[in-house]
Amino acid sequence: MRIPRFGQSLLARTVLALAAVGLLPVLIASYRLVDLNRDAMAEQVLRTHVVAARTSAARVTAYLAARRSLAVGAANNPAMTDPKSPAAAAFLAQTLRAWSDMEVLGTAVVNASGEEVIRAQLRDAGVAARVSRAIAAKAAPVAEGEVSSLIVADGSSLLLRLAVPLPGTTGQVVVIGDASGLADLLHPEELGEQAELVLIDARGVRLAGSEIAAGAIPSALQAAALSGRVSSAARYRRGDGSEVLGASASVDGARWAVISLQPTRVADELAANMRRRALVAIGAAALLIVLLSLAAWAGVVRPIARLAAAQSRLAGHSPASEGGVSIGSLEESFAALERSLRDRRAVDAISLGRYQVRDVIGSGAMGTVFSGYDPKLERPVALKIVRASGSETKDRQQIERLLREAVTVARFSHPHIVAVHDVQDAAGGAFVAMELIEGCSLESLVDGRGPLPPELVAPLGAAVASALTAAHQRGLVHRDVKPPNVLLGRDGAIKVTDFGIAALVSAGMNQGDLIFGTPGFLPPETLLEGGWTASGDLFALGATLYFALTGELPFDGESLQDILRATVQGPLPLPPRSESRPSPELEAVVLGLLERDPARRPASAERVADQLDELARARGWVWAAPPPGTETLRSAVRQGQWFPTSSLRR
Repeated sequence: MRIPRFGQSLLARTVLALAAVGLLPVLIASYRLVDLNRDAMAEQVLRTHVVAARTSAARVTAYLAARRSLAVGAANNPAMTDPKSPAAAAFLAQTLRAWSDMEVLGTAVVNASGEEVIRAQLRDAGVAARVSRAIAAKAAPVAEGEVSSLIVADGSSLLLRLAVPLPGTTGQVVVIGDASGLADLLHPEELGEQAELVLIDARGVRLAGSEIAAGAIPSALQAAALSGRVSSAARYRRGDGSEVLGASASVDGARWAVISLQPTRVADELAANMRRRALVAIGAAALLIVLLSLAAWAGVVRPIARLAAAQSRLAGHSPASEGGVSIGSLEESFAALERSLRDRRAVDAISLGRYQVRDVIGSGAMGTVFSGYDPKLERPVALKIVRASGSETKDRQQIERLLREAVTVARFSHPHIVAVHDVQDAAGGAFVAMELIEGCSLESLVDGRGPLPPELVAPLGAAVASALTAAHQRGLVHRDVKPPNVLLGRDGAIKVTDFGIAALVSAGMNQGDLIFGTPGFLPPETLLEGGWTASGDLFALGATLYFALTGELPFDGESLQDILRATVQGPLPLPPRSESRPSPELEAVVLGLLERDPARRPASAERVADQLDELARARGWVWAAPPPGTETLRSAVRQGQWFPTSSLRR
């Protein structure tokens, strides 16, 4: 059985078109976001820290420069030529008052030994002791013109000690100020979660900034910061094995440096968050595509599917499902509708005697079936037009053969064979007036309600085998036993139709090694050697019962050749296990009918009928008519297609 591919479905093409328009741009944008991997995100974070370190270092440089200018100006003032003079004391007192807005607490002159020569300080309580401690702090000697910058810890606060050489002497002018303002120049919260911004001196001592534990700054980062380079940035590893992203910048005019650092997991979390947002965007776009697809199905595909189903019914084909309608099925329905209209015109053009044509039941490779009425006997009939092909002589022979076989069928009345009322010549073929069965075919019943339980299949198989028995005993081989040719009446009747018609059509289409038949029901010996025997009908009966039990063909494939090869070479399938798995006896009968070697199949249809009948009686299984509402099969559908294929000779 050839299964329509997804890409051929009208709904599938609509979904693909919507996805290309709506989802593809989101995928491209999301790919670019996701492409910002861990290293790229870390690089972005490092750049942020470089900017933060440089900006903070520039602020600290400006802070020191303003206070250095005070110290240098004081040292170069003429009043400081004699630091012990009243003029020097007055100058220091005056400048101290002017510098108070810059948080200067005191100023002094010290000699080469560090002893105070003169001092001026604020009168606030406790200032004298703080200034004394800062003046006494050990600072590195400075050359003439240089300024020594030192931060002195004073309890919970910091003091800034600036020392400038006093010109012409060995002494120094020392300016002491409150350094708490340095903390305002470092703002790690602007860098995000777990970021640290620290000011350190030449000894690696933290001067200001984030409260950071000892060892939190990797030694390699600290060494890079104090190396004298303007700035540096890299990934560093701490002593505990954790990684940080760090950057540093030096402070001009002092052996200080600003360090900015952050754990690498923050960058990883940012990258992961970006990936999550990308996936959310993709999911939202996919959901939108689904909603648009549902809207397209409801507003476009479903109406087209209904139109295709109506066309199929008019053309005599079983309609495709609404979700599986394809461009190919639409083309096929239009072609079938065109054929049926041609057949209707052909029927109108020929004489059908007393029969009135009412409606098209179906159309297939063997011809077209119409519902009709016999006004003479006042009963409904089925009228089948059988098209012949070939030369005029061959057509005449084929029609005569059909007439003979129809007479043979008409001569014996069997409860499980569709009765033949009349056969007449028609232009380009012949027409057969048959019993009209109000119901459905076995194929449409299985397609509509699913596989049948064993209690229905056994009596059904017994009825079909009984019909084959009657035909075989009169030398008539069916040649096309399949689910569409098993008709099920609303009154509980089981009827086999189209006896002898397959022989007529295949003879008319005979071309060399070509074999005409329904794939999946052709017996292996016919595919390999040609010809058809009563045993071939038994094989087709086995495939029909297998389909009734499972809803599938025993030998199937994606293409016609796959089905034929599976029939000849594939493994013999077992019915799938389920709650309705056939009894061992019924399964043995079905598998026996499907034997590839005709000699291993049952000896006759009569033997099969007896086996199934005995099984049904023993189990109390009785056939039940199809329930009301089961759609009538109006023509051959997927299992009902006839195909020509080359003989698979060994």
